[in-house]
Amino acid sequence: MTLRTVLFIGLGAGHALACWIGAASPALGPAIAATIYGPLFALDAVSLPVFGNAASGGWAAPSPLGWACVLMLWGALWWGVAALLARWSGRS
Repeated sequence: MTLRTVLFIGLGAGHALACWIGAASPALGPAIAATIYGPLFALDAVSLPVFGNAASGGWAAPSPLGWACVLMLWGALWWGVAALLARWSGRS
């Protein structure tokens, strides 16, 4: 397994762990929600159906397309970070 893959798995697992722990923490909750809803608001602005139906007065949950977009965005971001770190270490 290449260093880039190990870094990617570690960064992705760290993000998932932060989301899981942050969901129970009132201090980290808004930051975790921003990692999900931030990209979705940008995609919603270009009229992609990234939100499901919302209860009256509540936040709309991401649609399946929204979840796929969030996963692809963060996956691409962490892959890029892992690629840069692997390049700077001198081993790819």
